[in-house]
Amino acid sequence: MTVKFEKHFKNIQSTIYNSFEELETSNTVNISKDSWKRPEGGEGKTIVLADGSFFDNCAVNYSSISGKDLPEAALANSLNKDTKFGYQAMGVSVISHPKNPHIPTSHMNVRLFGILDKKGKMTDWWIGGGYDLTPFIPYQDDILAWHKSAKKNLDSWNTGFYKIFSDNCNNYFNIPHRNERRGVGGIFFDNLSEFSVEKSIDFLKSVALCYLDSYLKIVNNRKMQTFTQDEKDFQLLRRGRYAEFNLIYDRGTAFGLQSNGRIESILASLPSNVKWSYKKSKEYKSLEKKLLKVVNRDWNV
Repeated sequence: MTVKFEKHFKNIQSTIYNSFEELETSNTVNISKDSWKRPEGGEGKTIVLADGSFFDNCAVNYSSISGKDLPEAALANSLNKDTKFGYQAMGVSVISHPKNPHIPTSHMNVRLFGILDKKGKMTDWWIGGGYDLTPFIPYQDDILAWHKSAKKNLDSWNTGFYKIFSDNCNNYFNIPHRNERRGVGGIFFDNLSEFSVEKSIDFLKSVALCYLDSYLKIVNNRKMQTFTQDEKDFQLLRRGRYAEFNLIYDRGTAFGLQSNGRIESILASLPSNVKWSYKKSKEYKSLEKKLLKVVNRDWNV
């Protein structure tokens, strides 16, 4: 049964990667496709686009891992559950860092986590995931469309999901030491097990495809806009916030490290080009003032 589930996640990875690859027009784009196996149990495939005409870098990762001891990052979801025969976790994660600062960074992940019996079958399970948007030069129309599409998809499953999941996203993608949100939100959910496991996989597929459709619409709206060097420098400095969140607070990064995951795949989510600078220019301060008014508010529809 788990092999059947893995096939669905592999298909999600292929669908998203193929769409992203079509955005590249440069023959010199650096494409890495690495299939790997994990000594402790499991396998995966990491695909990275870098230094292209559209992406500074982009990672579309699939993994399915198993182990005996639950990583600390997963313990909150498994209280009072018998894990003596181990666990299996599978999913897809996506991070897009476009070259053009008018196009936001985006992130998506969908995952299935199962507790195994002595025969290696799942006796208990839950799903999690979501997606969020991190603009640098924000556009209200794009942000509202992003949220409206999320609500429309979630309403087809449960009309109570969007309010809960969008609030979760606002609360989770927060950078406490900066007193800032990472972006303009989206949806985030965890420990969801109200559907059958088969229907849960269908739900995750709908989330992944909604993300892809919503993001590509923003891309097509903004990809022809020109940008200045000041705007590019601002993007690189603001990417520092993204790196800070992923390395300090992100539970997915923590899970990967605690489960002895493949470091290259875990850190592929980080931007390849990023800056930190003590002294900020007037142009930076002006762009940041406008951006913070957008990210530090609720965009829930």
